[in-house]
Amino acid sequence: MTNQEKKAYLGRYRDNEREIRRTEEEILRWESLSRKTTTTMGAAGGGSNGEDKLQAAVEKIVRWQNRLTLQLGERVRLREEIEAAIGTVEDERLRLLLRYRYIDGWRLEKIAVEMNYSYERIRHMHGRALSEIKVDTQKHK
Repeated sequence: MTNQEKKAYLGRYRDNEREIRRTEEEILRWESLSRKTTTTMGAAGGGSNGEDKLQAAVEKIVRWQNRLTLQLGERVRLREEIEAAIGTVEDERLRLLLRYRYIDGWRLEKIAVEMNYSYERIRHMHGRALSEIKVDTQKHK
């Protein structure tokens, strides 16, 4: 597996986190819409049209919440898988760098400051860490 492929492999955790945030935003959007529908129904005195809209909004919320539950389960699985891969790197500093980058989502510049290394040194260490990491390609498929 090339370093580019390893980056993509490790990046799946952050991708999952972005999906979770997007799903949470969608749930909030539908919850807001359902409150507007309820307010409109109350002001107008009810009616089947408003009730249908409210029912549709509630159904959407439930679907998005089910999707979120699946994504959270995937997040736990990915975290364990990626932590195991990072654990295959012997050097503790390189493992820390990989966690900052692929678990916490930090940019290399921020990692350089945190670890008190130059940016160039961190880039070099990142490449070395990727070269040393061992990925279980059976789990990756």
